Amino acid sequence: MRRIRGEERLTLEGLILGLLAQPPCPRDMVLVEGVHHEHIQRVCTDYRQGKCWGFVPGLVMLEPRATPIRACIDRYEWPNQKGVEPAVMMRFVEAEASCASVGKRLCTEFEWELACEGPRHLGWPYGWAQRPGSCNSDRPFMPYSETKLMSPDAAVRDAEVKRVWQGAPSGSFRACTSPFGVVDLVGNVEEWVSTSRPEWPHRSALKGGYWSKAHSGCRGTNEAHGPTFRYYEIGFRCCKNV
Repeated sequence: MRRIRGEERLTLEGLILGLLAQPPCPRDMVLVEGVHHEHIQRVCTDYRQGKCWGFVPGLVMLEPRATPIRACIDRYEWPNQKGVEPAVMMRFVEAEASCASVGKRLCTEFEWELACEGPRHLGWPYGWAQRPGSCNSDRPFMPYSETKLMSPDAAVRDAEVKRVWQGAPSGSFRACTSPFGVVDLVGNVEEWVSTSRPEWPHRSALKGGYWSKAHSGCRGTNEAHGPTFRYYEIGFRCCKNV
């Protein structure tokens, strides 16, 4: 067996140390690590319109199932670039393919929720109560034409999307940042995720609400739509195994 010389040993040690010092996620992603609880209970302090708009800070009951999470998640909504408007009218299957094209995958429902609420299980990415203006979720609802959105003519669809668009370039709402540093999880565009809860009817689900869904928070899943559905306010972001 050949003995490793001193300079070779130093080079090898430097290589190992360099690898250990590498961040676990690419530069455009954020590490989300912790334990997700499938069900949580909080005490509501502001109940209006059939929704809770605020909770007692720090008072959370954690219920099964507990799932360890360690994953990288895009900091911004696809195409994951600050100052760029997120893409919409993307089917779940198209979102899957887009993430795969850059060596990533769609986030799971549990990864998304932990990324939003952080280790303290906040109700919103910025705290325990809904704060108007913190995220892009307070826009007035604009009626839309279902016929135009479902048109086989792409130009007709695009024109209707442009007419009702109220999204903002990624990162426009600085307060809408989770404890992990993930931006625009609530509001702006609704995001496709892979379902984690077996009771949902599809492998696709939606999280976070959009620009005209003010009550949206870190919990609450829109499970009604299958993988080929698309709409004017639906986008996504990607995740990646560490």
